Amino acid sequence: MIKKIIKSIIILSIISFTIYKYNYKINTNHFIIINNQITSNKPNTTNINIETLKRKYNNDDIVGYLEIPDVLSTVVLQTNNNQYYLNHDNYKNINKKGAIFLDYRVNIGDNKLLIYGHSGEEKDLPFLALNNYQNENFYKKHNKIYLYTNDKIYTYKIFSSYIENNDFDYVNLKNFNGLSWKQHLNKLKNKSKYDTDTNISNDSKIIILQTCNINNKKHNGYQLVIGVLINN
Repeated sequence: MIKKIIKSIIILSIISFTIYKYNYKINTNHFIIINNQITSNKPNTTNINIETLKRKYNNDDIVGYLEIPDVLSTVVLQTNNNQYYLNHDNYKNINKKGAIFLDYRVNIGDNKLLIYGHSGEEKDLPFLALNNYQNENFYKKHNKIYLYTNDKIYTYKIFSSYIENNDFDYVNLKNFNGLSWKQHLNKLKNKSKYDTDTNISNDSKIIILQTCNINNKKHNGYQLVIGVLINN
């Protein structure tokens, strides 16, 4: 009887360790990939042509190209809703990985841009890497966001990074629950996990990158990376 109990305990221990190891690998593997790269804040991509990309993917929904040097590089799509590209790829094929897409309510150049993308176990999800911004040292190495159009490169300096669980005021475009635009920006800045020492003003234009927080077992909340436009 005692031998059976001991044997059962050993088996359960092995199973528990295997599950823990699997979860740990999922939650940390992307950090290993990113942190082994050479880092730079200079854009790697040149001569981006949106019309060429539209032809490449046979998709007129492509509106821009997003890059964080040595972190992510991807086309940005936009259609007339925020559901389609949750489960369609750059070629408009049904794909659970979805695509990176701009909120249908905004246009590039507006005061606030919202760009969404999935995170998960798949390593090739572009926005998976945004979870690295939970680490301040990673932010210091990768603090610029570049958004390309046919005639311009918009450069943003990241001023806030945090996980949001229940306050979704950040997706509002005009009504900020009684706050002015500057107060709204200060709210987003003050929520940051660390101080980025970046100035914002009444005239600031921002970009918000949103993906799922995968760095816990329940995948609770959204990882937000928010930048302010520093060129006009």
